[in-house]
Amino acid sequence: MTKLNKQFSKFKTVLLGTVLFASASSVFAHVQLESATPEINASVTTAPSKITLNFGDEVMLMSMKVIDSQKNSIPVDYSMDHSMKKSFDIPVTGLTQGKYMVGWAAMGKDGHHMKGTYTFSIESK
Repeated sequence: MTKLNKQFSKFKTVLLGTVLFASASSVFAHVQLESATPEINASVTTAPSKITLNFGDEVMLMSMKVIDSQKNSIPVDYSMDHSMKKSFDIPVTGLTQGKYMVGWAAMGKDGHHMKGTYTFSIESK
C-alpha cells in the first residue's frame, strides 16, 4: 500500500468516525422539560389549581400523573389529545399540605419517547 493510500485510508476512518459521532449525538438530543408550575423542587403555600409543564420544543404529552408522599395517585384532568405543543396546563384538585411527585411521558416530533419526574411541596402558611 502506498503512502498516499495509507493517508487516504486514515482520512476515511477519521471522517467516518466523525459522521458516526455526530449522528449519535443528534439521536440522543431530545426535548426536555424546561420549567414547570409549581416550580421544580418548589415549596408553595397555596395549593395549585393546575400544573403547567413547559418543554423546550413541541411534544405530544402522552401521560401525566401526580402522586402524593403516600404513593396515592391524585386525579388530574388530562387525556391525550395528540396535539403537539410546548406548554401544557393540566387542572388538578384536592391537593393539600404535603410533598408531591409529578410524572410525565411525552413524544417529540421525531417520534422519540421521553419521560421524567419532578417534585414540589405544599407547606402551611
